[in-house]
Amino acid sequence: MIRLRWLAMVDLANLQKAVEAENYALAAELRDEINKLEAESLAASANALVYENIQYAFRLGQKGRHKVFVYSGVICGMDPVCCISSSLRESACIDKLTRGSNQPFYQ
Repeated sequence: MIRLRWLAMVDLANLQKAVEAENYALAAELRDEINKLEAESLAASANALVYENIQYAFRLGQKGRHKVFVYSGVICGMDPVCCISSSLRESACIDKLTRGSNQPFYQ
């Protein structure tokens, strides 16, 4: 998110220069890029808020046993939602799970 803000500030400076040089085509392109960056920043902020209060059933370093496949392991990472590609998600039948991909996944 910091990178997006920095890019937007750089684009704002370039936008000002384009307007001063009366290069309105470039100014319009920069304006559109700034709008796109602001939208991405807002979307990232909204996503972060959604995952801020995720309740995990396990902690990092905790031993656990898989309910279906009965193997045991140690939790070394977790994602608030399924982060794998759509092809892997399809082959792993993630969408057939009770809560689908909108649940914590452990590594």
